[in-house]
Amino acid sequence: MSDLNRDIFYKHSGRMGLAVPAILIIGLPAVAVLSAIYSYIVVYCPVIGYVNILFLGGYIVAGGFVLAALAKISKCRSPMILFLLGLVAGLVGLYFAWVFFIHAYARYAGQPLPIIPLVLSPAGIWEMTKAINGDGWWGPSGIAQWALVSIEAVAIVGGLTLLTMNSIDQEAFCEDCGTWCDSFETMYLAMPAEIAGKKSSELNHLELLALDEVDTSTYPRIDAEVLQCSGCKKTQAIRFKKVHQYMDEGQLKESSEAIPGILMQRSS
Repeated sequence: MSDLNRDIFYKHSGRMGLAVPAILIIGLPAVAVLSAIYSYIVVYCPVIGYVNILFLGGYIVAGGFVLAALAKISKCRSPMILFLLGLVAGLVGLYFAWVFFIHAYARYAGQPLPIIPLVLSPAGIWEMTKAINGDGWWGPSGIAQWALVSIEAVAIVGGLTLLTMNSIDQEAFCEDCGTWCDSFETMYLAMPAEIAGKKSSELNHLELLALDEVDTSTYPRIDAEVLQCSGCKKTQAIRFKKVHQYMDEGQLKESSEAIPGILMQRSS
């Protein structure tokens, strides 16, 4: 992208839409519910260790999916606002993950605690968190447990923030019609070795359009997906991705990598 005129690329208008009320009213409670599910699974799942990484990843992906869907439904075109909302959601998710972890752990230990006082007592949560991390609860304790908790915290806050902020990166919006552009058609293009060897951020989008067309059975290839406003049909954009095929446990599978930047055009 560095050698291209950036005016040919789509850029979000920065308008917030209804993202703030949508994420604050719907998104944050949804993240809190997912935090509860995640925390109870961690405490009551009989398998401890690496499997918890899958639970953590699933929780972050599910929360990111909800927040990304709300960002698009609310027609937010401001990555900065989505970054801030994602950060708030990540902090809320982390707090409630610990609230419900303590609640679940207390029940598991036969000493149930009422949930409402827990939610309303951040100082109490912090004191109980220090006690649990200091003594450990399933193996590691002290510094080792604090290290694991810190990694989890960074994953939750960072993951939800990035997934929310990046949720509209590959989307285009028609400001005249007030709607997102839909997928209209896809061109399948050959990917020669010199392009396959480059980083996605180094590719020249206009040169990609000059590549020969191939069919969907060709690997590797470039998929050029045309987006078009379903209303006026004048606002159009093209987003690209690299598509590869790889072997996984004896089966061929497809993977893709989005190429940053969306070419923008407006037909007459």
